Amino acid sequence: MRWRRVTSHITLLSLLFALATVAGAASAPAKEPAPQTAPPAKSQKPPTLDQILDNLTKSDVDHEGLHRSNLAIDQLIKKADDLMRKAAKERDKDLSGKTSQSPGTRVLGQVILALTDATAFLQKLKDLQNALVAVRAPAAAPKVDAHQTYKDLNLQFAAVLTDLKNLKLGVKSLSFTQRAIADVIAWDVESRLYSAIERIRLRTIQIGAALNLNSELDLEPAKNR
Repeated sequence: MRWRRVTSHITLLSLLFALATVAGAASAPAKEPAPQTAPPAKSQKPPTLDQILDNLTKSDVDHEGLHRSNLAIDQLIKKADDLMRKAAKERDKDLSGKTSQSPGTRVLGQVILALTDATAFLQKLKDLQNALVAVRAPAAAPKVDAHQTYKDLNLQFAAVLTDLKNLKLGVKSLSFTQRAIADVIAWDVESRLYSAIERIRLRTIQIGAALNLNSELDLEPAKNR
């Protein structure tokens, strides 16, 4: 496998392995501005992942805070969707004309599965927050079955942790060079990934407590799995 394709695989792997690295693409070099009579409007920089996580997990549980948290969830889901498209494109390139999957292609499939389950969890958390919005302001949000949503969150959380465990096993099937690069990346970013997971888990518990659903809680910390 050519080095370009190796680094492409590992870049995608690293982006999943630490949701922290999907904060956004680098900006293209600026072009020479055309003459204009009015001063240009200041461009707004996209939020970093830390800012998005803060909005998701630190916002109050009033109407404004829940809206801010839901917007952060939408931003995370968009980043995950963009990454899944990139991973699928690379996987399809590898599969083209082949009769069987390579280890790298299988890892890309695991990346896509993990991101799919992660976005499903985030969407369910948004549903749960909407249930709380409906409690606080019945006309402001669609009706949501909070009990069923919480049960779904339990399942999705377990699925995400299982996906990450399987992904780490999948990395062991890579070639020596690929695995060496992946191990270096994992060493650097894995703690940030689990920190993000823990913050989102605690936010879920907070919303569940506000809805008196803690008796239905089964979101064990990732380190206990």
